[in-house]
Amino acid sequence: MTFARAVFGFALVAITASPSFAETTKWGAIAVDAAVAEREPYYGVGGGGTEQEATDAAMGFCKEAGGAACKGVVTYQQCGALAVSGKGQGGWGTSDTKDHAQAQAMSACKSDVACKIVVSDCN
Repeated sequence: MTFARAVFGFALVAITASPSFAETTKWGAIAVDAAVAEREPYYGVGGGGTEQEATDAAMGFCKEAGGAACKGVVTYQQCGALAVSGKGQGGWGTSDTKDHAQAQAMSACKSDVACKIVVSDCN
């Protein structure tokens, strides 16, 4: 057996033996710092094997982005979205597609014309 074939064989075993990214990120979460009503708030998106892991990751990324009062606003197993108006209005949505999650978030934003999607994510 050549060295290249041995390395390729080892890599193939390592790939098939390890869990896929999708299997380890069953949950997603979005956290936002809404202490100040901003159109572009600090936020974080995280994933994990459990709902709590995803929320913790999102909170950490929100704080790394500069948020001082980050709070988890939505968790999801497929897609999630967050919309804000900059005037204190906001909304979130979850669905099996990004488009549907965004539509729910916009609808939940109290139909404020200033609302816009800040972030959306799918696992």
